[in-house]
Amino acid sequence: MARAIAFRWLLTISAAVCASSMSVAGAASSGNGACPVSERVKDSAPRDPNASPVRGLWYRNADRTIWAGFLPESGWRAGGKKTYWVRPRGTQLTVTGRRLDAEAPPLRARIPCCYPTGFQIVGLYFPAEGCWEVSAKAGNSELLFVTEVKTQVAGGERAHEPRHR
Repeated sequence: MARAIAFRWLLTISAAVCASSMSVAGAASSGNGACPVSERVKDSAPRDPNASPVRGLWYRNADRTIWAGFLPESGWRAGGKKTYWVRPRGTQLTVTGRRLDAEAPPLRARIPCCYPTGFQIVGLYFPAEGCWEVSAKAGNSELLFVTEVKTQVAGGERAHEPRHR
């Protein structure tokens, strides 16, 4: 547990230092200043027998065991959105998030059960735009990233909160 907390702290500090030293490449503007946005990578997710191959922009951890996203170029928007995740086979994925630049309710994640392989669909609900830290865990794997969440989806429509059954 102490190792996980130390690792999260180290990643957060590293992201902030990198963003401040590379403002052109790593920082995006939020309403209250710079948001130390984590780098997204353009890559193909690991092949999964229950999903079609997916290539796009992702957040992923260093050992490539947790992948988050398949994000549009513009990133996430406030409101609800189903997202494609990859996690180690046979593990339970948990996702949490908090807004860094202002007070806001926490990120809500709806993670349905029973995906037998690494592929996982997750409903994410960002209650407000701004600078968000997102943390994911599955088994012994962790992913921590910072993302800028914008106000509206493309076309001007607001996104909606995922339905809970």
